Amino acid sequence: MKKNLPVIKVRFIALTFSIILLVVGMGSLILNGGFNTGIDFESGLSQRIQVAPVGLALTYEGTEDIEVSVDNGSLIVEERGESGVSTFTFTSEEYPSTADLAAALETIDGVKSEVVNKSYDSEQMLSGYGFPATLSADVTNINFATTGDVSIDEIREALSDLGNVQVQTVGDEENQIFQIKLGTNDGDTQDSMENAVSNDFENAFGDGFVVLESNFVGPRFSQTLIYGSLLAVLVAMVLILFYIWIRFRIAYAVSSLIALTHDVLLLLGFIALFRFEVSSTTIAAVLTIIGYSLNATIVIFDRIRENSGLMKDKPFKDVIEHSVTQSLTRTIISSVTTVLAVLPLAIFATGTIKLFAINLIFGIIIGTYSSNFIAPSFLFWISGGEHVQEKIKKK
Repeated sequence: MKKNLPVIKVRFIALTFSIILLVVGMGSLILNGGFNTGIDFESGLSQRIQVAPVGLALTYEGTEDIEVSVDNGSLIVEERGESGVSTFTFTSEEYPSTADLAAALETIDGVKSEVVNKSYDSEQMLSGYGFPATLSADVTNINFATTGDVSIDEIREALSDLGNVQVQTVGDEENQIFQIKLGTNDGDTQDSMENAVSNDFENAFGDGFVVLESNFVGPRFSQTLIYGSLLAVLVAMVLILFYIWIRFRIAYAVSSLIALTHDVLLLLGFIALFRFEVSSTTIAAVLTIIGYSLNATIVIFDRIRENSGLMKDKPFKDVIEHSVTQSLTRTIISSVTTVLAVLPLAIFATGTIKLFAINLIFGIIIGTYSSNFIAPSFLFWISGGEHVQEKIKKK
């Protein structure tokens, strides 16, 4: 006969372990001055900017409408006129250097292309905020990604006149990509804030930068999103409480709610400890973990309820431990399978998808732990411990 997992026997050890994790998470939250909130929850401007030199300067002196865009190392020019639309594609394989690109672009009537500074590999061309760009007599720059030595301190110094600006390095520092976050002041608009950041970068680096991404959230929208997210989590908790109350008993419902609250707090502590960005994607991860953990808990509770009638002569402690042991293989297989499915996103993805996957993996681990140790332990306490089976015997 398989030996039962000593869930109730080690309940104080499990509780101590959880308390330590909670203290570490909440302590890091206090020491860091709160969460690293994303632009979703903190009104302001968020931009991802890459310091990159200009390789080509394009102008147009014709009468047609011409747009230029960059896609995976290819320069694409679309010319619109009375005769229709003509598309010219200059790939990095056919035109490997900026000098080759400049010569090819000159074959389009009215387009003037100047090689700036030195030649770069065409595959290093960058597309940014504002592309596709319309060519005109004003210069349109094509920037190229190269390794550089601009430090994060230089970026902070360049933006110092804007007040409280948060700057983070994205990826390896040699890639020269920086995340800029700037809070709003009275009267600020997206255009005014974007122009202020661009002006400071121009003063510091000339035209040698590209805005890869720009997002703006106003104060009213961010407040609405915060309230909506909190309401979604609270409503989910209340509905879960009533659902388990109806399906089982109030002791099962309260135990499940305590375990879910435990999971959410530990996940938030994990996010605070590693300074992960808190955004609407984080709320999606929290709700996903609530659903996953609840499913695992219900499977175990259902087994406990069934075994309570089949094992009337056994103490409630043995019933719980036997039920958890019966469900353990299924729980482990489900958790490992889910983690393996999400793991590639945590390793190879970037941005919010990567953070979602990391949060999900941690949440699955914590949810599996709480379903097998925390929820059954609280059920044992709330139900009255050993007296539960005595009541069942009398029935």
